[in-house]
Amino acid sequence: MKSLPEGALIRSARFAKAGISAGGNYLRHYLGNSLPIKSFHQDQRTLNRKNALSIFKELSQLRGLPLKLAQGLSMDTGLLPIEFMEVMSSAQYSVSPMNRALVRTQFKRYFNDYPENLFQLFDYEAFAAATIGQVHHAVDFDGVHLAVKVQYPNVRKSILSDLKLLKLFGKQYFKEVNFENHLKEVHDTFLEETDYLKEGRNIQKFREVFISKNIIFPEYKESTSNEQVITMTFLKGDHLDQLLKKNPDQNIRNNYGQILWNFFHDNINSKNNIFHADVHPGNFLFCEDGKVGVIDFGCVKVFPEIFIKSCTRLVQKHLNGDQDGFLYELECMGFIKNASETSIKEKKIEQLFRKFAEILGSIYEKPIFNFGDKKFREGLNNLFQQGLAIKEVRGSEHFIFFNRITFGLMSILMKLESNIETKSALEIIMNRESQD
Repeated sequence: MKSLPEGALIRSARFAKAGISAGGNYLRHYLGNSLPIKSFHQDQRTLNRKNALSIFKELSQLRGLPLKLAQGLSMDTGLLPIEFMEVMSSAQYSVSPMNRALVRTQFKRYFNDYPENLFQLFDYEAFAAATIGQVHHAVDFDGVHLAVKVQYPNVRKSILSDLKLLKLFGKQYFKEVNFENHLKEVHDTFLEETDYLKEGRNIQKFREVFISKNIIFPEYKESTSNEQVITMTFLKGDHLDQLLKKNPDQNIRNNYGQILWNFFHDNINSKNNIFHADVHPGNFLFCEDGKVGVIDFGCVKVFPEIFIKSCTRLVQKHLNGDQDGFLYELECMGFIKNASETSIKEKKIEQLFRKFAEILGSIYEKPIFNFGDKKFREGLNNLFQQGLAIKEVRGSEHFIFFNRITFGLMSILMKLESNIETKSALEIIMNRESQD
């Protein structure tokens, strides 16, 4: 890779090319299956995978926001075929890297020096290449194994171009709906991810706030970091797909799932409301010693206290069987425009949230919950489909990333098929309001 295309016209053309390529695959599929020649036939899974690879090829050239969206598509929501999820899950660590010369240019630009002079060893061949940067092995002069993430050139400008396109498409999809605050939330958060100095501070904050024997964070190396390059200690482990290929036994699945479940609720329980907001398989490592490593801190959210209290009150009302209180909280949070409204649309939205509350509340109602339960997966996926059909943005803009956290966690736990102990998490949820 040389450099990212940054202009809106060029990037929109790439999106169009992805769509045209997928359309061509569909055309060949239906024409081939209509011919009496068996060698031309292909099944739906093959078609789905071809389309996913075609789309991923174009998105991987764009990097930035498009690949962030691809990560979202890899979540198990039932909105896309499983072949799409399998291909898009590689968006975190398997796109084509930038070449050696460009890496050297980036270092010279931001350090006025080359990697071989800043580290004892530096591997120019990236071992991971993702949405806004790629990662290299390195060793410092004390012999410490490091991971050095180098940002792609022009990525910030490309994100600004993509956000303009997103705003345009969003206005077409969500007609007559004002979602400026939601777009600003996406804009501000994604641009923050391009500031590697901020990511370094995020690493330090998590090491201070979350002290656990089972979840580990890298150590930030400030001396060889800046806004475009970040250095941290290297953590060794498997990504989720690598782990699952080893066919781990149920105890291993339960252990890793429990650690992630507890980490999510530790985020809820933290006094400063700091959350790791990019809950995606590529951002976690499953280590041989039974621990889980967190390796990306670009997307971290500090939610307002009033927002977290509103979320926990909603769950509390449901679990306590307070139906009127639950409806009142929905109205306060902006999901229901008027609790006394009797229109078909408002009732439909109310029922959708009640169903979401039932299926998510069922997790806390059991001392041990089985995330491998197919009925749970099917029920959750069905609700996603119903929610997409509403075509309206409601609620606080903070739900963009809070939902990403919640359902990203659900997706990982369902893939792990973990059995999770829920007692301590339930206590955190039910006692959260009393924290002042």
